[in-house]
Amino acid sequence: MPSTPPATPRAGVDLDTSSATIQADAVAQRLAAEKANEAAAAAQRLERERQAARDAALARALQAEEEATAAAKDRAAAAQRASEALARAAKERAAAAAAVAPEPSGAAPGGTSAPPPDLRAAMLHHEAVALLQLHAQAVAVSNIRNHVTTILDVDSGNFNRWRDQFLLILGKFSLQDHVREEPPAPIPPDWARMDCVVKSWIVATLTDDLGEIISAQGSTARHAWLAVESQFLGNREARSIHLETRFRNFVQGDLSVTDYCRKLKKMADDLTALGEVVTDRTLVLNVIRGLNERFSHVGTLLRHARPFPTFLEARDDLILEELTMETRKDAPATALAASTTPSPAPASSGTGAGGNSKPPNNRRSKRGGGGKGNSGGGPPGQGSRPTGGAQQ
Repeated sequence: MPSTPPATPRAGVDLDTSSATIQADAVAQRLAAEKANEAAAAAQRLERERQAARDAALARALQAEEEATAAAKDRAAAAQRASEALARAAKERAAAAAAVAPEPSGAAPGGTSAPPPDLRAAMLHHEAVALLQLHAQAVAVSNIRNHVTTILDVDSGNFNRWRDQFLLILGKFSLQDHVREEPPAPIPPDWARMDCVVKSWIVATLTDDLGEIISAQGSTARHAWLAVESQFLGNREARSIHLETRFRNFVQGDLSVTDYCRKLKKMADDLTALGEVVTDRTLVLNVIRGLNERFSHVGTLLRHARPFPTFLEARDDLILEELTMETRKDAPATALAASTTPSPAPASSGTGAGGNSKPPNNRRSKRGGGGKGNSGGGPPGQGSRPTGGAQQ
C-alpha cells in the first residue's frame, strides 16, 4: 500500500500569507474607522461653532433691538415731557392773560363766569410740538446729499437747481428762517443748534474749494447762504452781459441736435436766474439762427411755420430730421455696394495680338466718337456702326 507523501513547505507559506492579509485588512479597517471618527468629530465641532456663532449673532441682534426700543422710549418720553412743558407754558400764559383781562360785560364784579378757552394758545402749542418733532427729524439726517443731490462747484452753473433742492428740504423741516432771516437777538439755544445743522448741510453740498470760501465768510447759516448767493449771483450785470453774448453767438457746429438744444436751453435758464428772462420764442429763434448748413432748410420751414413752434416742437422736428439724414446717408452706401458687384464680361471679337481683348470705352461710345475698341463695345445701334473707311 503506497504511503502518503509528506506535506510540502508550500502550505505553510500560504498560511502565513493569509494571516498577513487578514492583519493588513484589520489595520486598514481600523485606520478607516479612525478617519471616519475624526471626520465626524470635525463635523460636530464645526456644527457647534456655527451654532455658537448663530447664537451670538442672535444675542447681539436682541441686544440691539432692546437698545433701539429703549432709545425709542427715551425719545417718546422726552417728546412727552416737552409736550407737557409746552402745555403748562400755554396754560400759564393763558392764566396770565386772563388775570389782566377786563371783566366781560354783563358779569358782576367778582362773578364766577370763567373766560373762554384760549384757542390761539392751543394752536401755538400744537405748532410748537410739530416743530419740535420736525427739528428732531432734521437732526437725525445723517447724509444731506441723499436729499440735495446737486453739488456746487466754483465754476458750476447749476446754482438754481441746488437752491431749489435746498429750499425744499429746508421747507420740509421748517428751517427756512435760518437762511431767509437774520438771527434773533439774543440767540436761543435751540435756534443755535438747528442753525449749526443747516450750516453743516450747506457746507456738505459744496466742493472743498467752495466750502473753504463760504466757511470763512460768516458764522451762521444765513451768512453762508448769502456767501453762496454772492458767489454765483454777485456782479450780476457783468455776468449777464457775458452770458447773453455767448447765448446770441452760439452756433451748432458739429454738435448733435440734442446737445445743441440742451446747451442753448441751459444758457437761457442761467440768464433767467440772473434776471434776464428769455422767452420761448427768443429761444427758438436762436436755435434756428445757429443751425449748421445741413439743417438750413428745416430752419426756413420753422421760421415760416404758423403758429410759430415752441422750443420742444422745434427740437423734436430737428431731431427727426437728423434721424432722417442718417437713414438717407446709409441707404446710398447700401445701393452702391449692390451696384458694384462684379458681373461676367461679354465675349468680344476684337482681340489683338496675344489674344488679349481691351474693354470697350462706354463713355466714348455714348458720345459717338470712334476709336480703338469701339467695335462691339458701345450701346446697341452704335457698337456695330462701321467707321468711314471700312464702309467704303
